[in-house]
Amino acid sequence: MQKIEKISKGKHTKNNKNVKPESKIKIKEKFTELLELPKEIVLDMPKLTMLGNGDLIIENYKGIAEYVEDVLRVNTTSGTIKVKGTNVYIKEITSESIMIYGNILSLEFLK
Repeated sequence: MQKIEKISKGKHTKNNKNVKPESKIKIKEKFTELLELPKEIVLDMPKLTMLGNGDLIIENYKGIAEYVEDVLRVNTTSGTIKVKGTNVYIKEITSESIMIYGNILSLEFLK
């Protein structure tokens, strides 16, 4: 007999080929919660760390979409993060993270 796996919302399938991408994400989310794993690593989600309104670190970014005076847009797997402020600049950039300094006035999450 073939093993039938139970998928979220009560649907059954013999393999994961018939599972919608949204369902795969939900399965991964439940898996990370069950094993208490960091979501930013397993789901490749951006992690933002902010100190006051002057220091911002964005981890797991995909690229820089815009970098002009007082505006910085950073691409991530879950959309674009728009940083607005005065004297905003990139202090350090690596393949894993971006350190943004300046007087940050707003953060906007764009899809």
